[in-house]
Amino acid sequence: MKNKYLLGLVMGILLLAVTMIVSMVFGLLFPNLAAEYVNPAFRPWSDPLMMAFYSYPIVFGFIVTWLWLKTKKSWKSGMEFGLSMGLYSTIPSFIVNYSSFTFSLEMVLSWVLSTLVSMVVVGLALEKLDETK
Repeated sequence: MKNKYLLGLVMGILLLAVTMIVSMVFGLLFPNLAAEYVNPAFRPWSDPLMMAFYSYPIVFGFIVTWLWLKTKKSWKSGMEFGLSMGLYSTIPSFIVNYSSFTFSLEMVLSWVLSTLVSMVVVGLALEKLDETK
């Protein structure tokens, strides 16, 4: 894709889709995680403000695409880029979330793994779809 804005939007939609799929898989593998989301720390899905939650992967898709376009020559592959972005965006928040909130280790690790998987998929997709080489 030569249009960097379209590429960013596609990456955002891909991030949203992969995150939703990974969340469903974790929900099936670890059914007790769903109960942890019934917690005063989270807004209920019935709250209209929760719709803003879906903008996060779209915004992140544009940011990751911009970073890829600026630094792609520094990476061996899209997978290396995705894994690096995943680690960069999860390790600090993992420490903060686990140390500051009463979320279980299982829940925080599910967020870390979800982000890592999503970022690797996006890194591979960026490498494949970026035609601005």
